[in-house]
Amino acid sequence: MRLPGVLTVTMFWAIDQSSASDATFTHPLNGWYPCDEYTFSGLGSYSGEGKGAECAIYTAPLCYPGICEAAEFADPTIDVFVKQLPATFGDAKTAHNVWLIQGGPGHSSIALESDMVDLHERLKEAVNMYTMDHRGTGRRTLFDCVAAQTTTTGSLWGREKKSSEVPACAKICG
Repeated sequence: MRLPGVLTVTMFWAIDQSSASDATFTHPLNGWYPCDEYTFSGLGSYSGEGKGAECAIYTAPLCYPGICEAAEFADPTIDVFVKQLPATFGDAKTAHNVWLIQGGPGHSSIALESDMVDLHERLKEAVNMYTMDHRGTGRRTLFDCVAAQTTTTGSLWGREKKSSEVPACAKICG
């Protein structure tokens, strides 16, 4: 389902114009590498065709100071998959940035790829378009709580997570 064009552009303009937090965090990015604009393009690995999307894996903290603390046994970082369609009209370094984020819960950014390409074209490729797989989906670190059996065959729902399983996992994770 597509939103009306005016509403879509207005929403993304508002997101792009919103101010960032005063805190500045720097975390490792493995570098942008060429990738297809469509994850399942049927062409296998990057074909060199299409709009010239770029992908990266960003390493972020599991918890930020003052927000939460990771349990001693937990990996303190997670990997985040990010895809971009750089601006090709004007200077990509000074172009506005537009983010398309899947509403989920539990869905990766793959379903947004056609909207991302379409909006990039409608905006005359004058903006940088971004999407990412939010925590626990797609090509990023998946939510796992083996001690509470929420992501194992011991769960009534297997690897699919249900909201009723969250309290047990939260209690164990501390």
